[in-house]
Amino acid sequence: MTKKLYYEDVYLNEWQSEIKDIIHEKDKFLIVLDRTAFFPEGGGQPADKGCIDDIEVIDVFEKDNIIYHVVEKIPENKIVKCKLNFDRRFYYMQQHSGEHLLSAVLYKMYNTNNDGFHMGDDYITIDNSIINMTEDMVKAVEVMANKYIYKDLPILSYFVENEDLEELKLRKECKVEENIRIVEIKGIDIIACCGTHVCSTGEIGLIKIIKTENYKGMTRIYFKCGRKALEDYEKKHDITTNLSRHYSLVEDEIIEKAKNDSNEIRRLLKDIKDLKEIISSYVAQDIISGSNSNVITKEFSKEDFEHIKMINSEILKKGKYVTILVSTTENKILFSNNLNMSLHCGKIFKESLLKFNGKGGGSDKQAQAAFKNNEDMIKFRSYLKELVDENK
Repeated sequence: MTKKLYYEDVYLNEWQSEIKDIIHEKDKFLIVLDRTAFFPEGGGQPADKGCIDDIEVIDVFEKDNIIYHVVEKIPENKIVKCKLNFDRRFYYMQQHSGEHLLSAVLYKMYNTNNDGFHMGDDYITIDNSIINMTEDMVKAVEVMANKYIYKDLPILSYFVENEDLEELKLRKECKVEENIRIVEIKGIDIIACCGTHVCSTGEIGLIKIIKTENYKGMTRIYFKCGRKALEDYEKKHDITTNLSRHYSLVEDEIIEKAKNDSNEIRRLLKDIKDLKEIISSYVAQDIISGSNSNVITKEFSKEDFEHIKMINSEILKKGKYVTILVSTTENKILFSNNLNMSLHCGKIFKESLLKFNGKGGGSDKQAQAAFKNNEDMIKFRSYLKELVDENK
């Protein structure tokens, strides 16, 4: 059994230990120490990282009360110096304690519980039984959680026996029957937990809810604590500062400016679309006038593919044609048929495109495809032209 120093002092980051066993497993080695401050993965909290005699610890896990430290080579000494990546540890301590506090506030305000918890490198999520969480509810929960941070309440951890649980008002039912560890935010929350935590709510620093979304009849809440919440604020502050400078506006005016610009862009895009439709009609008429056949093949080097599709639509409005329109800049082909010709556009593309390194598809009357290069596209265009000529 490994002595768990992380339960005696969560701030311990350097110590000496004796190697009790080394297990060779594939290309890795599992080191068993007589005592360790490396927290193994558990309770939703990722494993600690660090070094054993300057050898990187890449993973830590526990099995049958033995903690295994995964490394890629064996230390030379039996008595080794261990060093914890404490920045990483403290990050998870802040996040984990923040999760307890936020969950306790949700329970206190709305009598809800969590049914899922994920602690990542950038944010945490909890899946809470609260339904239809509004923006006002988010703000209220966030304000109360941060008030408890300002109060700098003690966060205690201790072991209890199974029969002692009845005396504790746990926020959530305990699922283990032995080695029961309790984490308590004084006066606010009591819950069973095996993870590492800061010693007071003040060390959480800040809780900021990033977003919420409906998830399997619950609400998934994304949030950040402490240093990560500060980094998030710094990033967003930089964005608003740069926008303020760009528009020569104070921060409070940026949203209204963005809305006005968005409306203007939508209006201009509609004007452009209307003008393109008018131009497309004229271009289509010129193409038809310049052709002495109801099979039209045309290359475009300036128009984008959306404009080419507009032109194609106008051609088909004006009569019965088979069209093969090509974008030489985007390496795309549009193939259409509204003649009484037995050509299924989509089927042709499905059966033939792979031979020409193309991707696409369509219906019986129209299909489109994109190609890796111009050469493959030109070959496919020639293939289509031959098919059309054979079916005239």
